[in-house]
Amino acid sequence: MRDASELRTALRGERPVVGLWASIPSSLTAEAAAEAGADYVVVDQQHGAVDAPAMTAMLQAIQAGGAAPLVRVARNEPWTIGNALDLGAAGVIVPMVEDARQAAAAVSACRYAPEGERSFGALRGGAPEPPLCLVMIETRAGLARVEEIAAAPGLDGIYIGPSDLALTLGLQPTLRLEHPPVLEAIERVRAVCEAAGVIAGLHCLAAEDAAAYAATFAMVTAGGDMLYLRDALASALATARPA
Repeated sequence: MRDASELRTALRGERPVVGLWASIPSSLTAEAAAEAGADYVVVDQQHGAVDAPAMTAMLQAIQAGGAAPLVRVARNEPWTIGNALDLGAAGVIVPMVEDARQAAAAVSACRYAPEGERSFGALRGGAPEPPLCLVMIETRAGLARVEEIAAAPGLDGIYIGPSDLALTLGLQPTLRLEHPPVLEAIERVRAVCEAAGVIAGLHCLAAEDAAAYAATFAMVTAGGDMLYLRDALASALATARPA
């Protein structure tokens, strides 16, 4: 699947859609993630070291590798969202959304007039299928207003950020999903998404967690490039060094 239309079709299917996270500003690693079999690969502009030229090359590589290219934008601002879409993203994941007004603003930034305020001028793509607009629930305030966020007109879905959820609930982020309050929050958001008829997505740092949630979430991310690269390199060195 290489565009919003194919990704939407897959998300309506019976099997879970599984993706990977790309924080390394390289078209080579982004292409490798896509060719590994990911349904989607998310380019991270919020916490990754990805500027606009790198993002363009990464989006091209992800699409060429057979996956749908998404971008987690840095902020919920029209120019940031529009730039990612103009450079070829099939959709965006918008961080730190805490109420219906902010969710509506994200949707508006993804849609041309009269439905929204996106400016026309895509450099790549420009397919008639509207891009996906997913907003992140990752704060106590967002969790408290999840019902109104899920009801925002035109919103495709909600993507859960467990690490920031842990912090806002007074806990430390962990590699595995294990804090009971975080697990309860994840289930609450999932149930609200199901009732509202929107996509429920979950960010996982470990593939084991992605596998555990794949049966109940439409989309799950099974980890990211930087973490897996570090682990693989450390494992190789540990194997190579004499005991």
